[in-house]
Amino acid sequence: MRVLVTGGGGFIGSHLVDALLARGDEPVVLDDWSGGSRDNLPPGVETLDMDVADPRTVSAIAALRPDGIIHGAAQVSVPRSMADPDRDRAVNVVGTAHVLAGAREAGSPRVVFLSTGGGIYGESDGADEMTLPQPKSYYSAHKYLAERYLEYSGLPYAIARLANVYGPRQRSDLEGGVVAIFTERLSAGQPITIYGSGEQYRDFVYVADVVDAVLTMLDSSVDGMWNVATGEATTVNALLAALQERLGSASAIVHEPPRPGDVFASRLSIDRIKADLGWSPRYDLAAGLDAMLK
Repeated sequence: MRVLVTGGGGFIGSHLVDALLARGDEPVVLDDWSGGSRDNLPPGVETLDMDVADPRTVSAIAALRPDGIIHGAAQVSVPRSMADPDRDRAVNVVGTAHVLAGAREAGSPRVVFLSTGGGIYGESDGADEMTLPQPKSYYSAHKYLAERYLEYSGLPYAIARLANVYGPRQRSDLEGGVVAIFTERLSAGQPITIYGSGEQYRDFVYVADVVDAVLTMLDSSVDGMWNVATGEATTVNALLAALQERLGSASAIVHEPPRPGDVFASRLSIDRIKADLGWSPRYDLAAGLDAMLK
């Protein structure tokens, strides 16, 4: 199966490319390389060097005629979305519209969209897919709008509302990468900055579990939207403690005020994906950190 992976040079996208190759599929990567790297991809993977905000994306996808599409290309930084909402909308909303238009012209393959559960629900403790969305940033609001574009597109689809994903290849300079940030700074003996008290909590899900969930959605014939998470909450302070056990103590810990757009509480329910698709995470936080660091 030929599968287009938009944003395939990035953190999650490149792991998806690896998994597609491992099972005998033919991944094709569309990426503008603003957040991804060619070094994340194995040799020989076909690439389309393009920004999804570029209208030429439509004809490029139509010409490719993929059997499936995983749409992961995005502007992913909450602070950047607050500073430049027009660019965030151009990539996350208009770019998604271009991908969907290209899919329709390519014969209407199934589209799996990588959305954000951690952002769309806002403050949430055990949010399920029926929880009222309360996005607190342009990034999250635009992701929510892009979901509606997919639902209205007439295409076969799945929406993956991801919790806080972590693992190898995650960049420390992109939003949501607190595991990568702490890991990099602890390894370098640099001070750790925590925004707020550190008692804010997240649902951290390992990238291998996310890949498994996304491919399960790609292979399914059921249209719908599912949280991809662990259902477990971990405070930022507890995350730092777990990393310090593995990497050594921080040279210093500095607290700064919370940032605009950040949520305090984020934990997702995974009851629906278990019931509908039979998916459950294989990694708890300890196992995920160990796998990432080995």
